Formats: sequence, structure tokens, C-alpha cells
Amino acid sequence: MTRILVIPLTRPYIIDYLNIWASNLRESFSKAGISIDVLIWPDVLKPSMDCFVWNRMQYLSHCLLRWLYNQVSRGFEDYIIGIGYLDGFEYGLNFVFGEASPGLRTAIVYTKRLDPRFYEDRYNFNLYIERVSKEIVHELGHLLGLGHCSNTNCVMRFSNSVYEVDEKSKFFCRNCLAKLMKKFI
Repeated sequence: MTRILVIPLTRPYIIDYLNIWASNLRESFSKAGISIDVLIWPDVLKPSMDCFVWNRMQYLSHCLLRWLYNQVSRGFEDYIIGIGYLDGFEYGLNFVFGEASPGLRTAIVYTKRLDPRFYEDRYNFNLYIERVSKEIVHELGHLLGLGHCSNTNCVMRFSNSVYEVDEKSKFFCRNCLAKLMKKFI
């Protein structure tokens, strides 16, 4: 069975919602006929400020991925997903909702821009939970070898805005599902 270690990187909104996101992650994969074991890290693992870029007020994602991997990879052979109420970016991009490094078996989901309040909207619990759930499944898909998908409803669709996250489902399309099944057969 594939194990996923989910690690909270910040306290606000993350600790309280981890069990919901873990359940949604299991649901997305069980619908695909894939059984995963989701483990939740017991406390916040505070991100390194060495990866924070002050003039942008964002975390450099590949730096934080490497840091997270170095913190917890010893003795853990499966997949690691960090989740934090953070804002991340990569060079050439204004922001990222998440990033995965299949070689490190590690991904991070940055939830700050998935919160409706970031766009000066009212807080919407269900919308926030759904957006983050989709991005967690998306990044795990990358860890498992999937690329971006052209199917607009597939969770593996690239999202250039939060509205594109809203448009896609939290499930894999048939093509992505077939690719995943090859990995698990």
C-alpha cells in the first residue's frame, strides 16, 4: 500500500482541516480503485526562513521542497506532502498553488491563494476545503508520475488561477486514471 505523509507547515487553518483533506485524498484515490494510507504528522513543522524571499514576501518553492525532504525523508520511503497557509513561487511564475518533486517524493501545497479572503471575498469554508483538496490530489498525481492534463475537468489540469481550480474536479479523468492504474498493477 502506498503511504502518504501529510505535514502541516503552519497552524492557522491547517491543523484543523488536515483530517478533512486526508479523507478527501483517500476518496479521490479510492474512486480510482487505489488504496492509500494517509499518515498525519503530529505537529507543525515550521518552514525555514532561508527559503523566504523578503522582497516578494513569498517562499521559493524548490528551496522549501528540498528543506522539507531533508527534514523528514530519513526512514520514510513513500510520499511526503507539506501543506501550509503560505504563498509560494518559482522563478518565472508569480505564484504556485503547489509544486511536486517526484525525484524527492515530496510536494508542497500553498493554501494562502486558495483562500477566498486572499481575493477580498468572504470566507467560504467549503470552497477553501475543496480548492485545497484538489491541489493536494494534483500534487500527489505529479509525485506518482502524472503530468498536466488537457481535460478541463481532470484534477491534473494546470490551474493558472484560482478560478481554474474551481472549474476542475477533484478526480482523475479516464486517461490519467489509466496511467495511474499501470503504476499500481
